Amino acid sequence: MILKTTLFILISLFPLLTDASTIKEDDISAFSPVIIKSTTNRDETNNGDYFIANDMAKGFSLLGLKTDIDYRTEYHKTHASPPKLNIYMRGYTKFHSPFGNNTNLLYIYYPLLFDKNSAKKDKKSFLNSRSPMPQNSNLDDDLKNFDIIAVASSSYTETLNKNGINAIYIPQFTNPTKFYPNPKEELKTDILFVGSNWHDRTSLRYAIELGYDVSVYGYNWQNIISPKMYKAMYIPNNILNQYYSSAKIVLNDHRPDMKEFGFINNRIFDATASGALVISDYMKEIEDIYQDCIPMYKTKEDLKNLIDYYLKNEDKRQEKAICAQQITLKEYTNTAIAKKIINHLKSQKKGD
Repeated sequence: MILKTTLFILISLFPLLTDASTIKEDDISAFSPVIIKSTTNRDETNNGDYFIANDMAKGFSLLGLKTDIDYRTEYHKTHASPPKLNIYMRGYTKFHSPFGNNTNLLYIYYPLLFDKNSAKKDKKSFLNSRSPMPQNSNLDDDLKNFDIIAVASSSYTETLNKNGINAIYIPQFTNPTKFYPNPKEELKTDILFVGSNWHDRTSLRYAIELGYDVSVYGYNWQNIISPKMYKAMYIPNNILNQYYSSAKIVLNDHRPDMKEFGFINNRIFDATASGALVISDYMKEIEDIYQDCIPMYKTKEDLKNLIDYYLKNEDKRQEKAICAQQITLKEYTNTAIAKKIINHLKSQKKGD
């Protein structure tokens, strides 16, 4: 067991030792500084969108690029050095984007709807004159005004490109400086679920209906599930890896719209980077990336069979967890996706 834990930690350290050495000085000067435009306010530190923006900023910073974050009320802030790359994070909150004179990229990690207005291109002078937060703002109408759209779904990327919108596939990702194996004896549990009750959470619903004891963390579960199962509303993001790596099984499922349009949630990447065995609802996109390293269910009976098998077979559980962790840390870290963005922008500049 000690040997396996050591292997998890060594695998986790590998991307930290290799990522920063593969970007050229010319790339740093061409795209630095990078400004990440968070969809949250500065004080919304319990919001997942807050951490996605911060983790992306960390990825660019680890590659050697000067990086800063503008939060939702700060989009028009003046920087000492004009940003060469503005990355707008498309979360739940609506906003209007001020378009700088250099490269403006929109990162879509939730599905959006687009129509004929999405292909309308406006003058930057008009775009920059708008209030950053009008009540009726619709970012989806601005898609054509960005230089590039990065999309966390390969199939949705194709859809946007077919509709005349310049898009590239940039999946969601993890931050391995936060998400690595760090199990704690007091947090050990057989089955863990982390997520709020905003939609039908099939993995948790099925598990409870099947009679399993699940440790549940998330908003809006009060008076819904047994008080014995409900542990807390929130786990601080900086210690979430301790909970993931202390569980034998981490349950995962997706919002219906994310599942329909092929957006893998970041829990997959964070939990696997932490060394957890994740059992998720079935998505072809997960299968394409992880093959059989992440067990998936389509029915309640599938989930029962998977839980029973992996609770009884520790070696197989560890085998799957290591397999998934290796894939995540090779291709789906914040530095890996930062490099993908830089490399695409370089190739786009050469083609101009």
